[in-house]
Amino acid sequence: MGMEFRVSEHTMTQKPMVEVWKDGEFIASIYGHDDGLRVVSKYLDGVEHEVDVPPSIVIKLSIRK
Repeated sequence: MGMEFRVSEHTMTQKPMVEVWKDGEFIASIYGHDDGLRVVSKYLDGVEHEVDVPPSIVIKLSIRK
């Protein structure tokens, strides 16, 4: 099944957010924050900065079943 992204609404701010699902299981939410983007997940396992043009990051999630 893989990874799926769904547009949703933040329950506290009512602003748009993105839900991240993997194989039918909710694993993270992504939404705007004062300083940029916030990613919230109990599976967060690190962030890797890639010095490309343009720069990017990889957010690592460890999902164990």
